[in-house]
Amino acid sequence: MKLISLLSVIMLFSNSFLLTCSRENNVDNCTPSSLPFTSIETYFGCPNTKYSMDIDLNNTYTIIRNQAQFDQLVTISEDCPINLDLTNYDLIIGKKSLNSGNQNIEYEYFTDDCQTLVLRVTFNQDETLMAPNLTYHALVPKISDSETLQVETVVN
Repeated sequence: MKLISLLSVIMLFSNSFLLTCSRENNVDNCTPSSLPFTSIETYFGCPNTKYSMDIDLNNTYTIIRNQAQFDQLVTISEDCPINLDLTNYDLIIGKKSLNSGNQNIEYEYFTDDCQTLVLRVTFNQDETLMAPNLTYHALVPKISDSETLQVETVVN
């Protein structure tokens, strides 16, 4: 009888420990998934922002969280007057220096562990001798203080 009681206590303790861990560490149960995002090109119809939008950065990125920051840091062609909704979105914006011409830029936005957000920016290059310094960006739902952002740039 003592053995059955001891086993019951051990099993009860094990089950409650496992349940506690799964509630507290939701990250362990998270599966990688795509996240929604948009761009100024898509949202506002602004053409070719890789050339017509500029920010004073060099092979890095920043997160713009309000219109005042955007107005202060970003210049954009007069052909594209915009008023961003930065109450619901953050703007991830960066610059990348390249050794050859660029055909297009592709974006992926995903989470790999439910707390790390990843923006993968792929520059598809061509053989022209232009060496552009391109602006890339993504409008993403607000990033919380508990989330970490990584920006990966890939040159093809």
